[in-house]
Amino acid sequence: MPLNKVFILTNPLNHEGGVVNYYNLFLKHFESNTVSLKHGSIGSRAFLFYYPILKRLLYPFFYLFDLLAYTLTLIFDRNIKIVQVSPSLIPVPLIRDGLLVVVAKLLGKKVVVFYRGWKLPTYHKIAESNRLRKLFNFVFQKNTLQVVLASSFKNDLVKLNPKKASNILITTTAIDKSEIVRGETLEESDSIKVLFLGRIQDLKGIEELIDAIITLNKTNQLEHFKFTIVGHENKTGYTNQLKEKLKGNNVPEGIVDFPGRVTGTDKFALYAANDIYILPSYTEGCPNSVLEALASGLFCITTRVGALSDLVVPGKNGLFVDVKNSESIVKSLQFCNDNKTYNENRIANSAYYCNAFDIREITNLFETKYLELIEKR
Repeated sequence: MPLNKVFILTNPLNHEGGVVNYYNLFLKHFESNTVSLKHGSIGSRAFLFYYPILKRLLYPFFYLFDLLAYTLTLIFDRNIKIVQVSPSLIPVPLIRDGLLVVVAKLLGKKVVVFYRGWKLPTYHKIAESNRLRKLFNFVFQKNTLQVVLASSFKNDLVKLNPKKASNILITTTAIDKSEIVRGETLEESDSIKVLFLGRIQDLKGIEELIDAIITLNKTNQLEHFKFTIVGHENKTGYTNQLKEKLKGNNVPEGIVDFPGRVTGTDKFALYAANDIYILPSYTEGCPNSVLEALASGLFCITTRVGALSDLVVPGKNGLFVDVKNSESIVKSLQFCNDNKTYNENRIANSAYYCNAFDIREITNLFETKYLELIEKR
């Protein structure tokens, strides 16, 4: 067993969301003769996912318990050399993980901060307050390796503290390329099959997608498309509201399918069975679903937020649409219908992105960075 341990703190690994999905993959595939990984849970429990009020009430108690367990682990496990946290740029995660970082530094541990989400209002609040900027820089940027999912995130961090630019690593989330099912090039006679896969909530742009489908129906263009909307709703009854909205606007049955949550091999078969992946999200870090879609060869229509600006090349592997703009979605779908060669490089794109985003590339990179950090005086 390697004597160098990295202690990774996230939500419990049976939780929902992209961060947990990433770390389940990361922990499964990380291999090293010199570094081992240890996971610790922090924050809300998965069984409270659909009980938001109860989750808020119990959160402080779970956090205090986890903080105590974490501190004792650092004290008694001398092989832990690095602590890794993964906050989003949101007040609660920053406070939660900020305390973990302070404890780790007080106990002489190296720290990796892997920013998983980037909320611009929070960033601007920090940047515009001299006190908050100094506190943020002291906790998160001083003597840490920072990891971000987009070049724009790195630029923002540099603006807060230009002297720390060399301690910022840009990476992506990851896929297991062995799970990818590669689809075939679109046949000209086929309807264009469009897939949305993610949490069904307004922040993912689902309302704008529904409005775009209604507009296509009103303008007699819907016959060229079929839509599959996959995922778990963020609040009970929300999916039924969307279905009723479609029905109330005379969208024919069979055009839009809501199969619910799809995982595992069924999920990757679903990617392969579609032509376009759409995610008109308001805000993102580096969503796994887009990486999986690109690796599956899908043409990706999404917004220019987070790491998506680094991933999507307009005309080559996708298109950008405006945030909160259903008409922009309609135009992008019209483009695909009018240009049947929009995804003629599907197979080649799939092969490229399978390798570029593979989890083994990511774990090898992190092993190198962990060793550099451990050896650094």
